[in-house]
Amino acid sequence: MSSTEPDRLIDLSSLKVSKELLSSCIHCGLCLPACPTYLVSGLESQSPRGRILAVAKSAEAGSLSDRAAQHLSACLGCLGCQTACPSGVHYEEILESVRPQLAARRTPLLAALMRFAFAQVLPNYWLLRLLGYLLNFVQILGLTKVPYLIRSVFPHPFIAKLCDFVTFTPAMRLHRSLASEIERKNISKNTSVIQFFRGCVMDVFYNHVNLDAVRVLAASHNLQLPKQTCCGALAHHAGDSDLAVKLAIANIEFFEKTSGEIVVTSAGCGAMLKSYEHLLQGAAVDKHLVERARLFAGRVRDFSEVYAASLNDCAGKDSQSSAPRKKVAYHAACHLAHAQGVRSEPEAILDYLSKIGLIERVELENNEHCCGSAGIYNLINTETSLAVLDAKMDCLEKCGADVVVTANPGCLLQLEAGVKARKQNVKVMHLAEAAALKNCQS
Repeated sequence: MSSTEPDRLIDLSSLKVSKELLSSCIHCGLCLPACPTYLVSGLESQSPRGRILAVAKSAEAGSLSDRAAQHLSACLGCLGCQTACPSGVHYEEILESVRPQLAARRTPLLAALMRFAFAQVLPNYWLLRLLGYLLNFVQILGLTKVPYLIRSVFPHPFIAKLCDFVTFTPAMRLHRSLASEIERKNISKNTSVIQFFRGCVMDVFYNHVNLDAVRVLAASHNLQLPKQTCCGALAHHAGDSDLAVKLAIANIEFFEKTSGEIVVTSAGCGAMLKSYEHLLQGAAVDKHLVERARLFAGRVRDFSEVYAASLNDCAGKDSQSSAPRKKVAYHAACHLAHAQGVRSEPEAILDYLSKIGLIERVELENNEHCCGSAGIYNLINTETSLAVLDAKMDCLEKCGADVVVTANPGCLLQLEAGVKARKQNVKVMHLAEAAALKNCQS
C-alpha cells in the first residue's frame, strides 16, 4: 500500500469485545519472545500487544483500518502470548472478536472459495475422501505438472498457493476403513468405551495415524466411531462463526447419543471441540444448548491424555528394546500446548518410550513456538508462514533429531514440507505413530 493511499475502513459497530478485556494488557512485553511473527519481523505492530492496541484504537474509532486489519490478519493465532502473559490477558477472545470483520476484507472470489471449502467440502467426508484419492492419483502417476497447469488456467493467488501446497504435500498412504479396524481390534473384556473423532483433514491425509491410534487404544478400551462432521475450527478461525456454530450443534447432537470420552488425534480439532461451550455462549442459542455444549466439551480428550493414563498399567511389563534408537524431538502443537494446556501427557509418552529403549530423546529449542501452519495461514500469509517455518527448521537441524514428533495434521504437513524443502533426513511422525512403536515391540 502506498503512503498516499487512504485506509479502507471496516465498520466495527458489531464488535463484541469489552473495554475491560482490551485494557487488561499492561504492555509489559513478556509476550514478545513467545510471538513468532514478532520474532521474524521485529515489528511492534506484529506483536500481541501491538495488535491489542490496534483493536482498542479501532474500537474507539468505530472502524477498523486496512492497515490495522493487515497486522491482525498476520497473527498466527498460536496463543503463545496467552501462555506467556503474566496478567492472564485472554488474547484469543480479542482475536476471535475481530475475525468476522477481518473476513470482510477478502475478495468475493476468495470468500466464495473458502466458504465452499468450509461448508461443502470439509463437512462432506466422502467428497473430501474423493479429493484425497485424486491427490493420491496425481502423486502416484507423478503428474507434478498438473497443479501448474491448473494455476495457469485459474491465475488467482489463492489457487496458486493451493497448487503449491499440492506440490509439497507428502505422499499419501492407502486409505483403510477406521470402522473395520475398530471392529477388528475391539476386545470384549474391555469395559471402558471411548468415542473416536476421526477429523476431516486428519483422516484424509493421515488416516494411518488414526489407524495407529485405534490399535494403541484398543488394548485397554473398546472404541466406537459414531456419526460426526467437521469440528468447525477452520471456519471459526476464518471468521465464519455462523457455520462453526452449525457444525458444533451437529456434533453435539451426534455424540449425545453415545457415552464415554471422545478421543481426538488432531490438536486443532480437540481445541475446537473443547471450546464449544464458549462458542455457543457468544451465539444466539438458548441456555439449554450451551449446557449441552458444556457436557460435550467435558468429554473431549486428546489422544495423549487417554494413552498417557494407561501407561501406569504398562509399568514393568514392557521389555527393553535392543534395536538401534532413533533420536526423537518433540514439537508441541500450539492447539495442544497453548489452547488446551496439554503438556505433560505427550512428554510422559515419549519419556516412557525412551525408558524402554525404543527412542532417544533430544530437546528441540523453542519447541512450543509455532511452526507457521496455523490452519490455512500458510496459504493466506505464505511469506510469513515460511519465515516462521525456517526458524523451526533451524532449531530442528540444530538438535540433530532423526525424528520429530507432533500432534496436529497442520504441523505434520508444515514440518514435512520444511524437511522436503531443506532435504533433511528427518522423519515427521504423529505421537500416535510413536506410541505404536511400543505395540510393534510387544
